[in-house]
Amino acid sequence: MRIDQLQPRPSDAATLEIPAELLDSVMRHQTHLAELVATLRAAGLQDEMIDASVRTLVDSYAADLTRAIQAMTKAPTDA
Repeated sequence: MRIDQLQPRPSDAATLEIPAELLDSVMRHQTHLAELVATLRAAGLQDEMIDASVRTLVDSYAADLTRAIQAMTKAPTDA
């Protein structure tokens, strides 16, 4: 999958191959982000709650992405 194949499509996406090992993480966090936006719109939350919600999502993605990249760097390659 390339970044320009994500749905909804990013507005100015350059072609970038997403490694297969990261696809689940990317798709899961894309879904979470869309859900967060919908929730925040519906709730009419204050700026502080928006900041906290975004920080939680970003921290979760950072941890997930770090684990995936660490696993990729430790996995044997098919060279």
